[in-house]
Amino acid sequence: MKKTYLIGLLAIVLAACKNVGAVAPAAQSGNGTTSGNSMAGKWNIVSVTVIPRDSTGKAINNGAVYTEPSYYYFQFNMDNTWVENLGNDPNNILGESGSYVLHADTTFTLVNVNLPSKPEECKIISLANSSLTFSHQRTTLFNGVTPGYLEYVFLLSR
Repeated sequence: MKKTYLIGLLAIVLAACKNVGAVAPAAQSGNGTTSGNSMAGKWNIVSVTVIPRDSTGKAINNGAVYTEPSYYYFQFNMDNTWVENLGNDPNNILGESGSYVLHADTTFTLVNVNLPSKPEECKIISLANSSLTFSHQRTTLFNGVTPGYLEYVFLLSR
């Protein structure tokens, strides 16, 4: 049950993201594509860490790490589209897709085609040739009443 919930949550979380990070992606060019986009390519989802935070953003605990199957991946394309696959059949992609926008200040916004009115802002923690780590926060109510956040930290590899 937790795995199914995490998969669904992962799909929603990745609906859109804005990222601030150590390595800056290239700025958007006038034609809507990004030149020198080091984020472009296929990234396998290694793990997702979920960290609960209080209303001030302070971590409540260290969170929980969920290791993902080797066939889960994100594909960030040079035409600023993305796909998340959570299935093991290469002919039948199970997941989400949409567009993303890299910003000159090392941020990006993901837009999910299924939730276009809810773009997600994400933060790039690190970006190298073989690894990408980014995070995203969502508001929540702990125990149905106490406001806070859930931070999702995605570890990806090529």
